[in-house]
Amino acid sequence: MNITDNIDMDSGLILAAEECPPSQFDKYHSFSSYDEVIIRKLSAHGPVLVRGGRGSGKSALLIEAFRRMKASTSVFPIYVSLRYLPLLQSDGEEYIGHFCVLLSQAVQQELKERNFEYNFAVATDQVSLQFGLTALAQTLNLRIVLLFDDAAHIGREKPLEVFFDLFRTLSSSLTSCKASIYPGVTKFGIRFDVFNDSTVIDIGRSDITSAPEFFPEVVKARYPRLAERTTFSDRLAPSQFANLLGRAVVGNLRGFILACNRFDNKDKIGIPEVTQCLLDMASDYFWPLMEEVAPKLGIYEALIDPAREIVEIIVDHTTRPVKSGSRTIAQDRVLVHRQIVSQYLKIFEILEYLGFVARREASRALKSGGRGPIFAINLCSLLESTPTRRLTFEMIEEWLQGSSEPAELHISGTAFQTIRLPQLPEEHGLAILSKGIEVLGRSDAYPYGLTEAIIQRLSAGGMKTVGQLANATDAQLDNIDYIGEVKIKVIRDVVYQAIWM
Repeated sequence: MNITDNIDMDSGLILAAEECPPSQFDKYHSFSSYDEVIIRKLSAHGPVLVRGGRGSGKSALLIEAFRRMKASTSVFPIYVSLRYLPLLQSDGEEYIGHFCVLLSQAVQQELKERNFEYNFAVATDQVSLQFGLTALAQTLNLRIVLLFDDAAHIGREKPLEVFFDLFRTLSSSLTSCKASIYPGVTKFGIRFDVFNDSTVIDIGRSDITSAPEFFPEVVKARYPRLAERTTFSDRLAPSQFANLLGRAVVGNLRGFILACNRFDNKDKIGIPEVTQCLLDMASDYFWPLMEEVAPKLGIYEALIDPAREIVEIIVDHTTRPVKSGSRTIAQDRVLVHRQIVSQYLKIFEILEYLGFVARREASRALKSGGRGPIFAINLCSLLESTPTRRLTFEMIEEWLQGSSEPAELHISGTAFQTIRLPQLPEEHGLAILSKGIEVLGRSDAYPYGLTEAIIQRLSAGGMKTVGQLANATDAQLDNIDYIGEVKIKVIRDVVYQAIWM
């Protein structure tokens, strides 16, 4: 889950869970009964991969599991954020070297914080690291759990084979490995069998009927005023409001928090206010989000235009019965033939990552023959394309209950005939690193960005590109006027968000 940082002038900064101050973690994070099952699996023995889209809450689950294990007397957990630029820019033995040093330093830090008298040497190769972890587990008489956050980047897949080889090698009877990954990770390497060498857990929350208390609990913890009955009109209950926003952004927690932020100054909230929020999220958050994320996609940047076309096709297909008068409410889910999904697989993965759609079921039979997955559609984009662009109480009830049959996209249909997939280039790194630092400024799609004043100071100090800023040391940033320790942390957090999404 994401939070709002209240540091100085950057009070509107939206951060990922890994940047949340430890003392504030409990205040801004809430976990459902479904989450509790995942947390227990992350704490148990055996390798686990937690899979979810951008801002879906993967990091929060890893951190909460880490926090709970620290209180245990039988486990020694180590949480490692792999948001480390040299890892993103290297491969092979160079990647292994950076990884081993990073993990070794995390082990040393955890030993220091737990007041364990043990000299853990910095390893530079996987064999030394493996022996070091085994010796540590035997000396402490504790099972070691390694939690790797941001293990995969959608725009830089080449090092993934090396990571999963390390993941498999480090897993043993004394050491358990866990990692967060995004939908669509396929580069597991030849030695790692994703289903035999790990347990994969999908954490999608688009189906609010399975956990109807989750989003209301988040609102109560993060926005107490939005959980009060007196804040809403007679026909709209606080639980309906929370679940509707959660369903609207297909369960994406970052999108949910941004939607809730739009009600900070509303004295009374009714269906018209919620309608405006969803329409605004469609026009000034989700669509611009594609442009913001494009330079982070590496070789897949070229797929952004066809991705936009596919979203428009899906939304048009599900709202067409409403436009023709054969239905009064648009279907909020779509069943897509598996051959279509296979042909445009990476695009569907990107759309899941961004929160335009969320996979509900892996396979269901189509009436016309064949099978395919069911995707829940972002209600913000859906409402934007309905003829009236107005939310009704009947629409809210149907969408929250998920009672209508999904729309279907058949293999024999013509909907995707106009889509042309571009030729993907060779691996060339991330375009975001060569962008000017002005792209880190606050915008509708990037509300957690830097203020204009900070950008001007960084530019005057020689930080012209995102790559230069990412590679700058704390000492270099501290030498810039009016950039101190607090601002450096804010800048680091924004750069991490910009590169790793």
